[in-house]
Amino acid sequence: MKKYIKTTPVEAIQVTKDNRKEVREFANGYRINFETSGNSIFTLEGRMRFKYGDYLIKNSTGECYVCDKKIFEKTYREVKK
Repeated sequence: MKKYIKTTPVEAIQVTKDNRKEVREFANGYRINFETSGNSIFTLEGRMRFKYGDYLIKNSTGECYVCDKKIFEKTYREVKK
């Protein structure tokens, strides 16, 4: 079986209660709701829910999507400039 790794860096931001403005700027154009009943972003695939601590990822085409904190931290590492 062949194995593959991602070769294109992605941009990501961790969502916290204190960075809502930054998250909205990062998601540029995507509708985001921060609500007591649960947070969500409306992506090309539909509504995605997220928790504080999760990450929003922007791929090379500018599409945003949600990634659970534990999965993100197992899958990605920071690229040093």
